[in-house]
This record gives sequence, structure tokens and C-alpha cells, in this order.
Amino acid sequence: MTELTEFVERQSRQVLVALGYVLLILFGLVDHLADGPGFEPFYAIPVALVTWYGTRTAGFAAACAGGIVWGLANGVFMGEELKPGPTLWTLLWQFGLLLAIVFLVDTVKKSRRFMAATARTDLLTGLATRTCFEELARSEISRSKRYGRPFTFIVIRFSPPNDEQAVGPGSLRDIMPAAAVAIRPQLRETDLFARLDEFTLAALLPEATHDPTKVVVQKMLGLLAAVQRDRQWQLRFGVGAVTYEAAPESTDEMVRRGVKLADSASRAGGGAVKYETCRDPGAVNG
Repeated sequence: MTELTEFVERQSRQVLVALGYVLLILFGLVDHLADGPGFEPFYAIPVALVTWYGTRTAGFAAACAGGIVWGLANGVFMGEELKPGPTLWTLLWQFGLLLAIVFLVDTVKKSRRFMAATARTDLLTGLATRTCFEELARSEISRSKRYGRPFTFIVIRFSPPNDEQAVGPGSLRDIMPAAAVAIRPQLRETDLFARLDEFTLAALLPEATHDPTKVVVQKMLGLLAAVQRDRQWQLRFGVGAVTYEAAPESTDEMVRRGVKLADSASRAGGGAVKYETCRDPGAVNG
């Protein structure tokens, strides 16, 4: 079954849609030669295939084609509808069944796409989710280990709000999207910007060393200060930036170190920054 799934996934959508129509014709021939009832549900297979790998419009077309093929196979269009067996009403029922299959498969497909998108995109900020971030960060860590290239991990950590700051202007739900919109244009296309959790934004900057990172962080602080003024923001935050000249062992280690550094900066004072440089996996310099 796994081999069949892998084979199907390697094919183009056009090939799979064409396969659906071929199956419709083959099922029609088998249905005609079998000359008996009970074959109707099998027509749902190619219709579902076309809908899943094509569009809903293609699915509707396949449903109509399936109804016609079924009608031809059972003599509905050959003047035999008055005899016992298939009738025009049965044909309409078959059309309805296939159209229902199209709606069902299309709904499942859209639901799956939505879940896949929400697994990678944070709905509040529009940034990458932690799941997406960790997936891409693992690739960057592997690249850094292979080629010895540096990168920097920046964490912006907000203090948990009190009851008065939980909702409304100046709350995290207000600040997070505004901060994301302000900072994202200042980063490169190759940089990864994500929301790690309720209180944390993070950026991973490939090829960024200590000095260029300071410039980026100062820009971030200026943008966050502007958001603070505009949104009447009273929440404390800290920024931690770790430059890896030697790659960390894992994304978990990298995230823990960055969050710990940002929390330390937050305790030192709102808007404070702390920098570290990792020159080998076991050593960190401030």
C-alpha cells in the first residue's frame, strides 16, 4: 500500500486526472459486460480521484461523464428504460450520488489544506509557527554544520501581561500582529521570522555575524518603540541574540538558549538586549 501511495504521489496532477477518466470508461465496459445491478458505487472511485487531484470543476465534469457512462452501460439512452431494470430516475440518482461525492471530497481536500496551512502559519500574526520554524531551523543548522557558516538566532520575549493588559489596546493580541508587521519588512527574504509561543517572537538570520546582528536588533528596538507609543503599550520585553559560529546540536538547545537570554534581558529592564556568541558547541561568550 505504501509503494502504491508513493507511486501515485510521484505522478503529475494531469496524469492522475486523465487516469480518472480512463477508469470511468473501463468501469463502464465492465458494468456493461457484467449486465447486472450493484456496480453503481464503483463509479465514485474515478470521480473522487479527479476531484482530489484536479479541481471541483473537474470533479463536476467527471461526475457528469460518470453518469453518462453508467447510462450507456445500462442502456438508459438506448430506449430500454421502459424495461425492468435501470430507469431515467435511477440515472438521476446516480448523477446525484456522484455529485455528492464531488462535494464531499472537495470539502475534505479544502479542510486538509486549511489544516496544513494553519500548521505552518500563525493565525494571529501571519508569521511561521513553531512547527514550521523548527523544520526550517533544522535545515539551517545542518547547513551550518556542513559548511561551517554562521547564523544568528534572535528572540523577542514579552513578559506575561497582568489582568488589565490581557485584552484590548496594548495587549499581546494587539501588540504581536503590530510588531510582526513592523519588523518583517526589515528582514531579508532568506531570514525566518516566527511566533514560537504566546509570548515569543523569533528570527533566524543565516550568514549573520555579531556586528551586523547588532544593527538589525537596534532597528527592531526602534520599531518596537514606535509600536509601543502608537499602541499605548506597557508590556515589558527583552531581546536575546545568539550568534552561532559553530552550530548548536539541536533546535531545542538553540531555542532554550535564546529564550533564557531574552528573559535575562527582560529582567534587566524593558527593552534591554543581551548578546552572546557561540564559537563551539560547548562555549558561549557574551
